[in-house]
Amino acid sequence: MTTRILIDGDILAYKVCWAVQQEYEWEDGVITLACNKSEMESQINTMVSNWLDKFNHDQYVVCLSDKNNFRKKILSDYKGNRKGTRKPMGYKLCVKHIQDNYPTKLIENLEADDVLGILATDGQYDENVIISIDKDMKTIPCTYYNMDTKETNTYDEDEADYWHLRQTLEGDVTDNYKGCPGVGPVKAEKILSEPKWDTDWDTDWDAVVATYEKAGLTEEDALVQARVAKILRHEDYDFKKQEVILWNPKV
Repeated sequence: MTTRILIDGDILAYKVCWAVQQEYEWEDGVITLACNKSEMESQINTMVSNWLDKFNHDQYVVCLSDKNNFRKKILSDYKGNRKGTRKPMGYKLCVKHIQDNYPTKLIENLEADDVLGILATDGQYDENVIISIDKDMKTIPCTYYNMDTKETNTYDEDEADYWHLRQTLEGDVTDNYKGCPGVGPVKAEKILSEPKWDTDWDTDWDAVVATYEKAGLTEEDALVQARVAKILRHEDYDFKKQEVILWNPKV
């Protein structure tokens, strides 16, 4: 059995940079921030080494985000709540260290999440283990290790599809897409457990659309949210054209 480890490089860089950032107060009352480059690099090396020791593997890749993001063409305000928010000190140096010292993968216009999803579903390895903290990883059929909680879970395709529609209903405050008004985790779970009981719903997507329409929105509104929420899998990207294949519900 072959195994590949896929590390969320964005999360790795953020966690390390915030951890090593230090505040200093000077005699004249000036307060500054500093980041020790050697400590930063040491922490990266230690974290990656620990993960590689934890999981038997044949290959590993650290996945990174491109500066451009295709989702902003679908929803202009995607991650708009982050405007003016600075990255932690040393972030660019951290990413450069990762790129210079580890096997990395970056695809133009895609987020690290999408690169993780595409690689995890490309069929080249019997098992792919994604290491992240992002709940979006539940929408990818793979093994997911949460680097914060230290929990490991495996999701099959049906479970991953379910979590994608949960995200479509709930939205994501962090990424600034709203989902369906008035729908939180409890209500979303109930909605997606009911389609088999309702003669008007042939699929889970019908249940999602019905919920949006009940809130005064349209199927197109639901589709925009679903496409933003969709973490790409291998079949969602055209490598010849280097283009995203936008998600559509299964007929």
